[in-house]
Amino acid sequence: MFSFAFNSIEEAIYMNGHGIYVWTVCAIVFLCLTVFFTSYRKKIQKIKNKLNESN
Repeated sequence: MFSFAFNSIEEAIYMNGHGIYVWTVCAIVFLCLTVFFTSYRKKIQKIKNKLNESN
């Protein structure tokens, strides 16, 4: 029913020599998304606090 591209976890991590690039890019993207979400969350919290103080 399903046909996997890799026969083992090691092959999936190694990816025929390209794994280091793929996993590095995945880590960078995850890190950037985390930083952006947390920074915008803090900005939104600041705005909420300002609005609550003005009321």
